[in-house]
Amino acid sequence: MTRMTYTNLINKTLELYLQKDYLKAYNFITENTMKVKGNNAQIYNFRYSIASKAGLNDLAMKIMREAILEKGYWYSYDYLLEDDDLKPLYEYNDFEELANICKEREIQSQRDCKPDLKVLMPNNLVDNEKYPLIIALHGNQENILITEDYWSPCVMNRRILALPQSSHIEFSDAYSWNDINKGTKEIKEHYKMILKGYNVDSENIIIGGFSAGARIALYAVLNDVIQVKGFIFVGPWLPEIEEWEHLLDGLKLKGIKGYIFCGDKDKDCFEGSNKFADMLNQRNIPNIFKVVEGLNHDYPTNFDKELEEAIKFITK
Repeated sequence: MTRMTYTNLINKTLELYLQKDYLKAYNFITENTMKVKGNNAQIYNFRYSIASKAGLNDLAMKIMREAILEKGYWYSYDYLLEDDDLKPLYEYNDFEELANICKEREIQSQRDCKPDLKVLMPNNLVDNEKYPLIIALHGNQENILITEDYWSPCVMNRRILALPQSSHIEFSDAYSWNDINKGTKEIKEHYKMILKGYNVDSENIIIGGFSAGARIALYAVLNDVIQVKGFIFVGPWLPEIEEWEHLLDGLKLKGIKGYIFCGDKDKDCFEGSNKFADMLNQRNIPNIFKVVEGLNHDYPTNFDKELEEAIKFITK
């Protein structure tokens, strides 16, 4: 049986929502919440929003109160006052109070938020031995925990895994790479710190990323912010790829290889991924563009095995 992941849960819930089967969407995300590692604040948000859309207003408010008052989560003040799904909840006396609590937490969180980094090390390290490094970037509205769930298997094969987290927070535990220059600067600082603090084989570094994380990763590589052997992108969101085309020749000069995964149902990223792969092929830059049949904006179901294949391609 295929393991359900956080991204699976969110995407399936959205699919049911877009089919206007709101009650089924609510039941699905509620029944499967405990099966995944991810952003519980986001799951609460889906639950109370969809419950409201399904006409379960009292239940929606109960979930919202639990999320904000008991769990301590917060959501964008503007979102709470502008989302059509939540309009039926405006008639409740404490809705505005909850929104104002979120506003205070939002201001404080945005003031305090800083770049973060988690580094996972292989077991049984040998002093003075150098280890390959993989840097993996989360997508928008994600975090270190979500990324770790997908990329951590690579540590089993004696690799160091670095998981940067953006300093831009959108709501509780949800970080995004909306400012490409700021995000690239943060990756540069992480990169320098990792090389200084860990026994990294500087000739064997791979950068990876999902969605907007892949965008930041590619921008950093193309602009020589970091030096890598190759890149592994999953559902890469590359809205400026045509503007960056003139920089791609540098990949060939530096011998950088690429591996791209993208679902053929990924409406936001498939076209850009396809263009990117074509540009690489036109320049004879070694790459594999793996189109995953039936997959939307998500990781392949067997990503642990797919990741090893991608690493082998880049390092051989």
